[in-house]
Amino acid sequence: MVESKKLPRNVPGKYYTTEECDGCAYCASVAPANFDYEKDSNTYFVARQPQSEEEEEGVLEAKEDCPLDAIQAYGNGRGKE
Repeated sequence: MVESKKLPRNVPGKYYTTEECDGCAYCASVAPANFDYEKDSNTYFVARQPQSEEEEEGVLEAKEDCPLDAIQAYGNGRGKE
């Protein structure tokens, strides 16, 4: 299995999106405070790491339900730090 590359616009921190993102906007609908859109690449990226328990839950929901597994987290065995 080839590991997907982390998108460059992600802010530093635990969560990030990868090049698997197709711009479906699911993540932004679930956690709008944490994801933003990059028009040139038609992808979403983590614009702000979760700042509260509520935001953490939203980002986790987006990660778990992302149709392309494009949201990853360090420490889950799938991403590189």
